[in-house]
Amino acid sequence: MDLRKTIIPKSDQLNADDLIAGSRTIKIRDVKEGDSEQQPVHIYFDGDDNKPYKPCLSMRRLLVQVWGHEGKSYIGKSMTLFLDPSVKWAGVE
Repeated sequence: MDLRKTIIPKSDQLNADDLIAGSRTIKIRDVKEGDSEQQPVHIYFDGDDNKPYKPCLSMRRLLVQVWGHEGKSYIGKSMTLFLDPSVKWAGVE
């Protein structure tokens, strides 16, 4: 029995569990408007299995500073995502 299929995170987006094994460099293939105020940006990348990266507000601010405000100009660019276990969300690491 292949146990890998039993540990896949159940989510519609790339999340921290997807980065436990290490950092991941992604190449952006599309940027679309999200469906909620909390996650207004969906960044699709090569090999995403239709689970886009949905950057938080701080990361969106950084992206605008580095690559500009036009999401379509991000297509073809790459970024490395990693898990920082010391980051807190809702007061919990």
